[in-house]
Amino acid sequence: MSNYKDMETEKGMLLWRDCFEKHIQLLTSYEITVRECQNERAVKLYPIFASIIEDSISLDILAKNSRVNQCYIISRALLERVINFCYLLYSPEEEYESFVAYTKNKVARSLSRKIEIGGQKKISLEFSGGQYELPKDYRDAVERFTSEKGREIPRWTKLNIEKRADFLDLKAGRNLLLHVLMIYGDASEALHGTLYGALFHLGTFSSGNIPSDQESLGKHRNNTLSFLYFMGSAAIGVLLFCLKENGVELSEAYIKADSVFKNAAEKSGLAHEARETRV
Repeated sequence: MSNYKDMETEKGMLLWRDCFEKHIQLLTSYEITVRECQNERAVKLYPIFASIIEDSISLDILAKNSRVNQCYIISRALLERVINFCYLLYSPEEEYESFVAYTKNKVARSLSRKIEIGGQKKISLEFSGGQYELPKDYRDAVERFTSEKGREIPRWTKLNIEKRADFLDLKAGRNLLLHVLMIYGDASEALHGTLYGALFHLGTFSSGNIPSDQESLGKHRNNTLSFLYFMGSAAIGVLLFCLKENGVELSEAYIKADSVFKNAAEKSGLAHEARETRV
């Protein structure tokens, strides 16, 4: 009989919390290895790596205080940063240059902001009263991300997050695509202030058993937190794998992370459940 329901218990949730915290410890312990490595892209993208550490720590703090709704929001940021960082380690030079240019485009646009309603400017913010001149590469970036209709192009790549996640899943043998499916949309609703976004994390709209008392609500909370810790651990594992595969000396860190993850999967019954599913 599967122990998969252990993820609904406090014991199971604490097992995945311990797994996630060990992954965070690995990130912080090997941070200098990434910062001082010989992979030029990894070094230039280091601010994203540092943000992944911050997101992971923030997720742990929120989860320990059962702030589940906010956990989804920070999990989305963590997941998207991991996917972008890892994808850019493999991407063609044109894609990488587009990512850098997009950053310059956002910097340039941040100096001059306005809100128009019905074609009428309602409010604006101008750096130095608008009396400034952008460097040529920043002007070029703005032009690159401006459509023929004069609107800003909001994406640096034509590959959506699902395609980037799938690309990385084929590389690392994990399932980031599942995590995108389970987190991305719900986190967006929470960010956008909808009623669904304020209630989904309580199991209010669950297709299965809707929590009806403190005991069932506790099981739902434990199961949700177990999944979020599981997701965070898996994402960090992919991050370490991709860095290792791109020449950063993180083989030891990846082996440790993989061992911790597999141990948690076995003890929680998740690995057994996966084997039964394959059979």
